[in-house]
Amino acid sequence: MQHQISEKLKGLRASKNRDDVISLLQQGASPMAVEDIYESIKKLNNKISLSTVYRIIEKLVNLNIVHKVTTLDDNRALYEIVKDSHTHHHYMICVKCKKMIPIDDCPVKELEKSIEDKTGFCITGHKFELYGECKNCAQKHS
Repeated sequence: MQHQISEKLKGLRASKNRDDVISLLQQGASPMAVEDIYESIKKLNNKISLSTVYRIIEKLVNLNIVHKVTTLDDNRALYEIVKDSHTHHHYMICVKCKKMIPIDDCPVKELEKSIEDKTGFCITGHKFELYGECKNCAQKHS
């Protein structure tokens, strides 16, 4: 994956801030908000600004290195490293602790194809999220 990222960054000048953002997102278990990325990186580099992180994220999204995820419950934009250019992630989101658990397979692909075949509509993307309580939060109620 590092090789794929290096290829996409070819021709751009080196940037420690950008490398720090990429590294942080690669280590992350779930997508992160720009503000959370900023706070984490600021601990390492107190000279970085929030606007710099926003610019870096925008550039990484445009280069298809980072993918934007928007959750419906609070409409926050979250970002994650693109692990494979042919796949995308959907999530189960805990309404209590906000934990995001990825769904391995896209359950919408077949439905999307069926709708395209029936309507002639060219679908370019979709969002699919399930909301509920994660195992830990559900056990607290028992």
